[in-house]
Amino acid sequence: MGKMSWISYLCESGNREELIEEVGSVEIADEFLRAHNQMRERKEEPAFKVLNKIHNNMQKEVHDGKVSSVRVQSKK
Repeated sequence: MGKMSWISYLCESGNREELIEEVGSVEIADEFLRAHNQMRERKEEPAFKVLNKIHNNMQKEVHDGKVSSVRVQSKK
């Protein structure tokens, strides 16, 4: 789950430029950001509660250094 954790982190932090670099497309990056923001905004709805929990766990992976990305390691 390392790459998705990193993408989740980039969405959470709003780092659009690095997200574009990571996914290779402005359109895809913008869709990730749109979906991420929608998920966070609708966090009280049952399906979105589950997604938010998954993304919160991904955020913990990044912050705990469990994601094996050079970029993540350089952010510490």
